Amino acid sequence: MPQSSIVALMPPPRSSVPLRDEVESLLRERLDLHSDLFEAAQIQRKLSGPREFRHGSLQFASEVFAARFISGDFTTFLKSGSLVLMAHGDIAGKGVAAGMWFTNLAALLQCYGDPYSDPARIASEINRHLCYLRPVAPFATAFLARIDCQLGGLTYCNAGHFPPIVLRADGRTELLERGGPLLGAIEGAKFELGELILEPGDTLVAYSDGVLECRNTSEEEFGLDRILTALKYADSSSAQGTLMMLLGTLQDFANGSPLCDDVSLTVIQRDAKCQHPLAG
Repeated sequence: MPQSSIVALMPPPRSSVPLRDEVESLLRERLDLHSDLFEAAQIQRKLSGPREFRHGSLQFASEVFAARFISGDFTTFLKSGSLVLMAHGDIAGKGVAAGMWFTNLAALLQCYGDPYSDPARIASEINRHLCYLRPVAPFATAFLARIDCQLGGLTYCNAGHFPPIVLRADGRTELLERGGPLLGAIEGAKFELGELILEPGDTLVAYSDGVLECRNTSEEEFGLDRILTALKYADSSSAQGTLMMLLGTLQDFANGSPLCDDVSLTVIQRDAKCQHPLAG
């Protein structure tokens, strides 16, 4: 067959224009998605309250780092008079789904909680709501604490969260375990209150499982003992300084390994010499 006949039988080359348009459309969609996720993360951070503030003789500092754009970990603070209601918790899962449920949980805290509320009652109400929404709603853990920033009195309920640490000024440590099961797991679950006094110079540290389970290049986990060791050798008179020290210790341990879960820390520190009046 003549060469000209072969060429005539070949189909015409497909235009690359539709393919280029499709690639450009996908790139635009990806940029829009990243923009939306960034905006959602900013909204989540605003709902979580200030990263650092002082109220009475207590200093507060918190940070949340998402493993996938939006975090399932959360911290919130509600203030009234000399009281602060603090919530530090973790919604099961990672990424967008867990982050979306944070807004629901933040609304529940606003609805059922205020600085004068009983933390055990707040936990019970949130548990009732999440159980009602099963199986759609995820499980969540939360450490809820009502704090008197003049006297240092703290009433708390630990709903299935890893026990926060209290480092006393003399070096002793306590774990805050009283409370009940994780939220959304057991309908009608009972929650108990724990009480303590943050004395001058005492520090409270709440953390998520992402801190404990942070791994280094040798696949070792950070663990509770490293938090305790870091705190005992800390030399900081501020909650923010203690928080930065813990984050630096965690970062050095990870040595470049990516986060496998959301990471969050809340530090509450009472001045060694109490300061008045209230400020916040």
